[in-house]
Amino acid sequence: MMTASVALPSSYIQQLGELVEDLGASFDTCLAEAGLRGDVLEEPMFRCAWPQFETLAQAVITATAKPELGLLLGERLLVHTHGVLGYAAMNAETLSEALQTLEQFIRVRVAFMQLAYDADNAALVLSSDMPLGQAERLLMEAILLAIKQIIDFITREKAAITQVRFHYQAPAEAALIEQVFDTQVQYGAPLSGLCIAPDLLHKPLRVAEPEAYAMAQTLCEQALAKLGDESALSQRIQRYLLTRHNEFPTLEQVCRQLHTTPRTLHRRLKAEGTSFREITDTTKHRLALQYLQEGQNSLQEVAYLLGYSDLANFRRAFKRWVGMSPSEYLAQ
Repeated sequence: MMTASVALPSSYIQQLGELVEDLGASFDTCLAEAGLRGDVLEEPMFRCAWPQFETLAQAVITATAKPELGLLLGERLLVHTHGVLGYAAMNAETLSEALQTLEQFIRVRVAFMQLAYDADNAALVLSSDMPLGQAERLLMEAILLAIKQIIDFITREKAAITQVRFHYQAPAEAALIEQVFDTQVQYGAPLSGLCIAPDLLHKPLRVAEPEAYAMAQTLCEQALAKLGDESALSQRIQRYLLTRHNEFPTLEQVCRQLHTTPRTLHRRLKAEGTSFREITDTTKHRLALQYLQEGQNSLQEVAYLLGYSDLANFRRAFKRWVGMSPSEYLAQ
């Protein structure tokens, strides 16, 4: 059974750990709650299963009693903490070019997130490949504030960001969040992201170094290529399907999550040599085995969780996958 996973530069998690310790809590204890050990930070990339990351996010918030922990983390994520991606953005000729670079290569740093740069409306939209659950607020606040700090640094403008948008409702710390972002914050928005002063988009940047930018761009392209299948649309869809525990998403729901259309999704999957039906069938097979092995749901409930309204249809599908009925499988 494949479980959705997290891969982040260990430097980000180290920053989180230092923040937790500075607030008087034990980061090792938080790691242990998530079933992780401190030596996971010795590797360049921090990797864990998604449920572990969710547990870690909740553990650090509980240990520090700081629901706004993502905001505090974002303050520490200055431009130099983002490796070659930050270096590329620093050396872009214009803000628009820097935003295009962030859009194209954000997966080099946070593989499960994506940015959409809308030049016509001077906006950035931040979204994820899968539901972020208990880690959502921490990640959204940290990443959007980190991006704002990149923009502030390269433009040398305090008013570069005109509005911050979050798709969730205002938390109790809304006033603090607005103070830290130093601009208007909207909650309950259709999408999360940043609105940017349009007149700054094409203004030449004083810190621009075209040769350094070209070199950094090449390094970003190489790093993105190394992600391989992890960046493939089929893998992103499968990760999303595997994290939906209460219902099995429809094609339309998946398209909304990935900000695409059914036609485009089918075309891109065909180019990868697969189809939406094949991905869903494989994922249902894996989830069916997992649910039956866990033994916490009846056959009717398992069928419902996998999107089957008729138990007989689930039985037929299971026999096609495994060569026996669910009852025969459980009796082994």
